[in-house]
Amino acid sequence: MAKKQNDSKIAVAGALTIVLALAGVVLVKEPLRSSRPVGTGLEMKPTIEEQTVRARLWEDPVAAVQRGMREARANRQASDPPLRLLQRVRALRQALADRVLQGQHPTVLLVTTAGGPYVENTESRLRDRYAVGTALSVGCYVPEREGQLSFVEWDPQSPTPALPYEWYRLRRTKVCGEQGARSESVLVVWFPDEALSRGLLASLTSFSQALVCQESETRSDCLLTNDTRKLIRLNPRLQRAVTFKIIGPRDSSAFRALLTEVGTSYAAPHEGIGAWPNAEGWIDLYSPWSSAMKGLLAYGLKTESGTGTGCTTYESCEQEFSRRLADAHIRLAYDIGSDDRLFESLVEELERRQVRLGWDAVILIGEWDSFYGRALPIEFRAAACRKVATFSEGDLNLIQVPVAIKNWCSTVSHALDLQIQRPTDYESLLLNVFRYSYVSGLDGEVSGEDKGKVVRSDKFQDDQRDRPEGSSQIDYVRALVNRIHEEGEGARAIGIFGTDPYDSLLIIKALRPAFPHAIFFTVDLDARHLHPSEYKWTRNMVIASPFGLQLESGLQRDVPPFRSSYQTSVYFATLQAVGHVVCQRENRSEAASGPCTDSYHVSLTSENRLYDAGSHPRLFEVGRSGAVDLSVVEKEAVRTVHPLRPDLDYTEGYGQLKQGTGFDNAAVAASGAVVFALVVIVAWSNKRLWSGIERRPRLLGTTALVLVTSFAVFGLAGGATALFANHDEGEPFSWTAGVSIWPSELLRLLVVVLAALLFVKGARDLQKNGDHIGEKFRFKDTSGRHRFSAKTFWTNLQRAYNPSLTKTPPTVDQAWVWYHEASRLSQGMARTTVLFVLYLAAIWAIGYFVLPDEYIHPCRGLLSCRVDWFMTLASVSVVVLLNLAVFDAVMLCRRWIGWVTASTGGWSDQVQDEYLREYGLGAAQKTEFDKLKYLAVVDLIAQRTEVVNRLIRYPFITLLIMIAARNEYFDIWNYPLLLLLSWSVNVLLALLGAFSLYQSASQAKAAMLAGLNRQIVQTLGIGKDHDVRVKQIQHVIREVEDNEQGAFVPFYQQPVVESSLYGLVALLQYLYLR
Repeated sequence: MAKKQNDSKIAVAGALTIVLALAGVVLVKEPLRSSRPVGTGLEMKPTIEEQTVRARLWEDPVAAVQRGMREARANRQASDPPLRLLQRVRALRQALADRVLQGQHPTVLLVTTAGGPYVENTESRLRDRYAVGTALSVGCYVPEREGQLSFVEWDPQSPTPALPYEWYRLRRTKVCGEQGARSESVLVVWFPDEALSRGLLASLTSFSQALVCQESETRSDCLLTNDTRKLIRLNPRLQRAVTFKIIGPRDSSAFRALLTEVGTSYAAPHEGIGAWPNAEGWIDLYSPWSSAMKGLLAYGLKTESGTGTGCTTYESCEQEFSRRLADAHIRLAYDIGSDDRLFESLVEELERRQVRLGWDAVILIGEWDSFYGRALPIEFRAAACRKVATFSEGDLNLIQVPVAIKNWCSTVSHALDLQIQRPTDYESLLLNVFRYSYVSGLDGEVSGEDKGKVVRSDKFQDDQRDRPEGSSQIDYVRALVNRIHEEGEGARAIGIFGTDPYDSLLIIKALRPAFPHAIFFTVDLDARHLHPSEYKWTRNMVIASPFGLQLESGLQRDVPPFRSSYQTSVYFATLQAVGHVVCQRENRSEAASGPCTDSYHVSLTSENRLYDAGSHPRLFEVGRSGAVDLSVVEKEAVRTVHPLRPDLDYTEGYGQLKQGTGFDNAAVAASGAVVFALVVIVAWSNKRLWSGIERRPRLLGTTALVLVTSFAVFGLAGGATALFANHDEGEPFSWTAGVSIWPSELLRLLVVVLAALLFVKGARDLQKNGDHIGEKFRFKDTSGRHRFSAKTFWTNLQRAYNPSLTKTPPTVDQAWVWYHEASRLSQGMARTTVLFVLYLAAIWAIGYFVLPDEYIHPCRGLLSCRVDWFMTLASVSVVVLLNLAVFDAVMLCRRWIGWVTASTGGWSDQVQDEYLREYGLGAAQKTEFDKLKYLAVVDLIAQRTEVVNRLIRYPFITLLIMIAARNEYFDIWNYPLLLLLSWSVNVLLALLGAFSLYQSASQAKAAMLAGLNRQIVQTLGIGKDHDVRVKQIQHVIREVEDNEQGAFVPFYQQPVVESSLYGLVALLQYLYLR
């Protein structure tokens, strides 16, 4: 009888779309907004003595002081003569003297900070003040004047006419260690860049001497020495009690300027000149910003403290660096670290990400209008040259790099000398590291006083901002991107080096569309790169940094994570400057001659906590919710000042290990047992499955034995411990961070398993359906007489794909015999294998000659890259095999439908009797079967195509999962044209097979209806009861027309159409959310 197909499930896709859209609206994270009303508040009038202004601890100290200076100038009489520096700091000098009289030993921190009116300068000052303030808070200090900032007038002609300062004292509500273990008060004085116009040494020495000078009794001035030099006379009592320390210079360029100033000021005998007012005449310098290599900072400076010739080798320049600091009586107590360590770790990271130095193109883009911006590309190229020099001679010949590189770049310092002294020799190495430059301030922002001179309106349209005119340099950026694309097409990695994060972001926005799958990298972690609004451009960018955004919990305490690694460095430097973190040297008798290299001891902790003081560069990757820590453990079981990686194991003493965490052997065993139990429960709940198990009781035992054996082999191979070994250099695991390929690999594994199960299920369903049809329609089974051979394979191949060379079987029974023989598993697998080989040959030819596109693997480490290669090939292969197997089954079924349609006779007597009984006819009326045979053909085709039609869903299911595995949500996957072509071919094959089957079934139904209509015509001219027979035939016609089983379902309800709509809805939803 004819049967109706169930209703379409297309509405499910629409409902799913609505649910996802609502989820997108509900789950959108709204930005935090303050409820505070906008207003400037009240300003504190400056006092006659210490001048103060109201300012919160997070405010820009320079901007706050400018408000106070306006008040001070308004209160001062125009006729008042200008005061000398020694007179202007009298109030601050008196405050110091009062504290010394009380028995205190104040510490004065001379902190250099960014000057300038630009946005990045203001942000730098905000970050510096926040870092210093929070470090003092952790160090047990609190501000003396809450909500106020003091200032002292500096140089009236300077862009910074006043210096901000603030007092901190020890907490009175907390025990801060032993009595006298640290200074009772700390004075923080802020020196913007503009305040150091006379030089850092000259400015800081004069200021510090003015604070502890011997004051005259009659005037608010300092006494001078009686000799001809007229130097400032220092107050011995203040000099013994007060300790001055420097936190600075502000960047590498300022540090080089300091070294140059030392050579200028101390070239001649300088006894008593520029002396630091500390008791021993030396001053500790904490350098949290300058990370350029020390020899590079002094490169080209004259040796022998400015009296010799310029140093021309890195080693001699590094010695000159130390000599000049010693000449200035500066002791380098702390530095942020050297860039060479950062770039060495960065080069290793690029290698872990399959960047082949010397072969793949690496682009470096740096600003050239600052010393540090020019130094960064030089340092990276030196590290790259050093890495390539470690290659074997065979590898060097393969990438066409001269073997001389082994001598020229044996060390990073030698590679630096090669670039500076012999640039032509360096370029002859052909390392494929290309350098480009830009000028900072790409957006054309100018200082406030010049804004009126620049035609720049907020109402400009976006297309006008790229015009090649005016102060904006965006047109230069576009031109630079075009040039890089023309000269370096296929760039594998792009490094962006500069001092302004806004410039870096602008360059990334311009480069990312042109190089969407290149590895972008930079140095120094900044939270501006992690903001959600920038994620589209900065995602998966690799960042090498000396610090993260926070320290280990014992050092970070209750302070929130910072905004940049420099801010973290300032925080750590301040902790050392106030004695909260103390260097503990192995040789205690050895005098401190440089930064700490042994260990740090932290005060106010419940245990004797020590941290390794060595250099431990940090590596991060920009993820969806922030920076993902990928730092490599260079020395195991050592506790560092950095937070522990959450995916790595550690010792009881919180020393980081290379071993990864995630699951152990017990978890694997428990998972296997749970899976086995679930399979048993599902089988027990299904009567048909459980009856099959009861018929084969050994099946469960065999399955359990296989699971136990597999676990034993897994354990003998090392188990989870071996799987997570050296995980610090491998790919992290995360479903949501957007930096891991493991979710994609798990989905591909699901594709492989699912495709295998679907293949087995499809073959089993076809066999069961064939047995059922053979039994119901009483077909003779002669397929077992012909074993698989080349002859039978060739015959069946022709029957399936070349009907012109095969005859049409005379009967339905013979058609079934041919079809059943060709649809045997061995025959189908053989044809599928042939199709697979042809498919691979065509794809390889297209990929090699037409679409030589690069296949990007965003993996990290050897294990993940090998797994990605294997799972990619395995998943693509099984999906193609499944698709071709289904296509073969569909095409063979299509041929069989044509045979059955052409030969409607040959039905067995039993089948004829069953159809006659079903319509109330007896055996004497067998001639009526001539009408019912058309219905029998339709029923036969419907029952077979119901199973075959269901197979068409299988390739779509696996293909959708495989496409989902390559979603950019998990990692920054690329979509090569060859891969898209492969997916398209799979879809077209499925569509072609489905359409061919539907067309064949429709033609078969049309042929049966045509035959029935001929029966009506013939009946009208025969006998007297032709009206009754016509109604019988019309009833059969309605039965045929109403049959909507298998391939006879309406086209819009075809499985291929529904699957395509599901895929289309998923694609539209993905594009919408993206």
